[in-house]
Amino acid sequence: MSDTRTQSAADEAVPRIHIRYVGEEPSTLEYIEHGIEEEGVPWRTHAVEEDEDSPDEPSRELAFRAASESGLKIGIGIDRDARHTLHHARLPPEEPVQRARVETDSQARAVGANAARLAKRMPLEPIEEDSENRERE
Repeated sequence: MSDTRTQSAADEAVPRIHIRYVGEEPSTLEYIEHGIEEEGVPWRTHAVEEDEDSPDEPSRELAFRAASESGLKIGIGIDRDARHTLHHARLPPEEPVQRARVETDSQARAVGANAARLAKRMPLEPIEEDSENRERE
């Protein structure tokens, strides 16, 4: 669905939200892309291998790295445990913009929309979490 999967070299100059995930493509990726697309912001995806240097919070590390590589300074990280983190490169690495365990399509769409809304400097949408799966800070 992402037009960025077939992008040309000329498109590389366009600032984009970067999405990094570990291993196989997560089932939520399509809905994250829908959320970003609905807000009209370009994006790019990267599959990476497991990073053993950051075993405690891999989604946060993935998101910070994605944000650091992004022309918009905005990144989303997704780990194998369905934790999704939205980060901005100007924030400290340990303080992401938003983090949630995403299990539904609407949650995934909200993560994507929030990344795009951050780029557009608009208020973020809440990500409704299942009370059993809330992460403790």
